[in-house]
Amino acid sequence: MTDAPNITPANSQPDNAPQAKPLRQRRLGKSGLFVSELCLGTMTFGGSDGIWGLIGQLQQEQADQLIRTALDAGINFFDTANVYGNGASERILGQSLRNLEVAREDLVIATKVLGPMGSSPNARGASRGHVMTQCHASLERLQLDYIDLYQIHGFDPATPIEETLEVLYTLVQQGLVRYIGLSNWAAWQVVKAVGIAEARNLSPILSLQSYYSLVGRDLERDVVPMLQSENIGLMVWSPLAGGYLSGKYEGTETSKENRRTQFDFPPVDRNRGREVIDVMRAIARQKEANGAPCSIAQIALAWLLHQQVVTSVIVGAKRVDQLVDNIKAASISLTKEELALLDEASKLPEEYPGWMIERQGEYRAHMLETA
Repeated sequence: MTDAPNITPANSQPDNAPQAKPLRQRRLGKSGLFVSELCLGTMTFGGSDGIWGLIGQLQQEQADQLIRTALDAGINFFDTANVYGNGASERILGQSLRNLEVAREDLVIATKVLGPMGSSPNARGASRGHVMTQCHASLERLQLDYIDLYQIHGFDPATPIEETLEVLYTLVQQGLVRYIGLSNWAAWQVVKAVGIAEARNLSPILSLQSYYSLVGRDLERDVVPMLQSENIGLMVWSPLAGGYLSGKYEGTETSKENRRTQFDFPPVDRNRGREVIDVMRAIARQKEANGAPCSIAQIALAWLLHQQVVTSVIVGAKRVDQLVDNIKAASISLTKEELALLDEASKLPEEYPGWMIERQGEYRAHMLETA
């Protein structure tokens, strides 16, 4: 087992730093399930080689410390996937919950299925066979009797949506899964799934896990309006754009600690990104001058938490001090002026049919506002 990380105590912030507030609990979609506004992502657990080794190689003792820190801060929501570390992430998460003796009813555990878990052509995808097999495998690795939120990790063009929704319904009926969600689906795919589930009286889609950040707002074109219309919860992955919004990346950094030097994902428009970071730095300097210091990363997370569509922001970490820093973002308030500055620097360029829909509907929308 690797050595435990060098931990910066949680009380080491400046005397004038804002005190952490209790994390809010938010309702997930149309369900009666409440989850913490921050979710601990476990993609950094158990990687050994390839892409997972680049993302994170945390072992049991290190994971236990991160999860203990998350629980102490009020995080009850944990996200993993069968494919992370080829199953190692689920195993480590499950063992941590045992080691820490956490009551099951105090936890919301989310995992995902889609990616390859073997060389067979049927050892991947969202088919009935693969989803059923992997649900049982995930439960065994997690050492759980049920999964709170089971998500399809991406769209499978080789499997009818009906087949996928029916097997998820079966798992819910068997008590192995409580709620179902999707990840990385387009708006039209989600709406189609919602319609099929409603027509066939299958389990409803409660959440969508997607990439969303100050330098990646593409979701706002179609997905965000759809989520708001259908009352589907949004779980945000990579809120710091793969480390780009950490405030430490300048485009020439070569440190092994910086994930972007080894794994440049998700894609970022560097020119626009620099403009966004410049605005974030200015806001951070002003807050420090006002006696409320915060980091660029915290501003990035706080901006997401100010977005009405967001249910929970998934934060990952390799060290306890990183996680503590991320958690403090929930205590940061952004003023209307600060939000406007961030919006102006990061807003999407106009695109058809969005600009036409807005212009044609402007008059009627105004009538609604004044009615």
